[in-house]
Amino acid sequence: MGALLLGFLLTTAAAQAAPQEPPTTDDARRVRALLSLDAVPEPSLDHLDPEQREQLAADRTAATGALADAATDEQAQHAANVFGDLCLQYLHYELHAAAAVCLAQLRLLAPNDFQWTYYELLLHDATGNLERGRLSARAALALSPNDTATLIRSGDLHIDAGDLDAAAAAYARALEVRPESAAARFGLGRVALDRGEIAQAVAAFEEVLASQPEGSVVHHHLGMALRAGGETTRARAELARNLQVPIAIVDPLRDRLRIYGVKTEARFDRAVRAARSGRNDEAIALYRELLAEDDGDPEVHFNLARALIETADQAAAEDHLRQAIEANPSHGAAHFNLALLLGRTGRTAEGALHLERAADIDPENLQWRLMRAQARADAGNASGARSELEEIVRLDPGAIEAHRLLAAMLLEAGEPARAADHLEALAALTPDDLRAHFNLGLTRFQTGQFTAARQALETALERFPGDLAVRHLLARLLATSPEAAVRDGERAVELARSVVDEQPALDHLETLAMAMAEAGRFEDAVSWQQRALDRERESAGGNSPQRLDRLRLYQVRQPLRAPGGGP
Repeated sequence: MGALLLGFLLTTAAAQAAPQEPPTTDDARRVRALLSLDAVPEPSLDHLDPEQREQLAADRTAATGALADAATDEQAQHAANVFGDLCLQYLHYELHAAAAVCLAQLRLLAPNDFQWTYYELLLHDATGNLERGRLSARAALALSPNDTATLIRSGDLHIDAGDLDAAAAAYARALEVRPESAAARFGLGRVALDRGEIAQAVAAFEEVLASQPEGSVVHHHLGMALRAGGETTRARAELARNLQVPIAIVDPLRDRLRIYGVKTEARFDRAVRAARSGRNDEAIALYRELLAEDDGDPEVHFNLARALIETADQAAAEDHLRQAIEANPSHGAAHFNLALLLGRTGRTAEGALHLERAADIDPENLQWRLMRAQARADAGNASGARSELEEIVRLDPGAIEAHRLLAAMLLEAGEPARAADHLEALAALTPDDLRAHFNLGLTRFQTGQFTAARQALETALERFPGDLAVRHLLARLLATSPEAAVRDGERAVELARSVVDEQPALDHLETLAMAMAEAGRFEDAVSWQQRALDRERESAGGNSPQRLDRLRLYQVRQPLRAPGGGP
């Protein structure tokens, strides 16, 4: 394994030792006092390979003996190294209870040694102890303020805790130290996404993918950002590219753990680890070795297919996905990945069958069910798509894309009132989605829900004061609603005039005429309606009866009421 030089023994003063004792005796006593395997719970090793179990048992025995024999400086250093090796093996093999106790002892022995604080951070991260992880990150950064890996892990923990300012500061500092760090830039993209800064998030994720395309997990976050920005089609494509390969970070201490078990670790685990680290060629070779011994293992076929997809060997990937399904017809992930692969090569009908099967196998996977709904809609099965979407939003009321797609389908089916309910949910879930707010206001207007329409449009105007379409629709609502409590002629004039000043289009001229009429300024209403008629004759060669009727209405000093339920 190689010695882990702890770097603490020679710093312990021995000036007060008795003259006849060697100057290292106090160091040895300190190691024996602070490092004790009696306090470290002996973990169950039943889940490990026989060779791994034998090695760990032998190493524990060796550490016990080394501590018992530590009487000199050299023996104490050896004992500490052997104890540290054993502790890191516990951490590597995820024997967390034992690792926690021995790491605590090593920190007491060497409080200024950065590595033990960092390994405690990894331990808390692995066990999901968010608060203790943040404390360890703070302690590690106090010892090594510019350690990039710690800064990135600290940022991740801050994001999980909802402290976006602290997360952004950690990632930004990591980028200062290591400007090429894709992991730090990825973290800043996550912060931007959580803050609703969609354009910044998309730019950050695209930059990460440009520098580290093998980190396919970024596709998920990019897809979520695009979805939040209303780019539904592109979002679906990005989400489909996520194969859960994480972003690699430069992390020497974490990499050191990999030497524990490389010689004895099962080939399948080594292959999975290699694939997750972006070493797909290595993973493919290991998977093929395993298949040479047993070609009926569906998990090996499936994981080999995923690695082949990463290397763009689509034909071989398809073959192994089919073999995984043949070996295990209920392998949902294999059906799903085969559906995606078939879709990319234009075989959408067969892909849809596998997508149906995947969602049937794992009905709790709402992402698969959402894609099944979209596939049904694309194939013309509107009722099947709608029933699936309705079930998704029942199971998860926060399913943004399901609400969006269901609203669109209901509008197309002539059910605007039901569509408005989903648009309202969508607007609440995506407060920065202008399209959701506008469509909600428009649909409420068109279905005669004028009070609700005004509320939705006022909210949209507050969030997007510069948007011309929102101002125009709100002006028309305030000018023409049949409900007196909703109307406000003077405000309608103000909004409509700002729209006309910005864009004097035909509909905008008409809306200003409507607003003038509601404000009781009928001469102005007639004047603006005449301008609208002039503009219509210029473009169409004549005037519509409806616009002429509006002119006559203003001429007899009558305002207009809800023309056609909206613009």
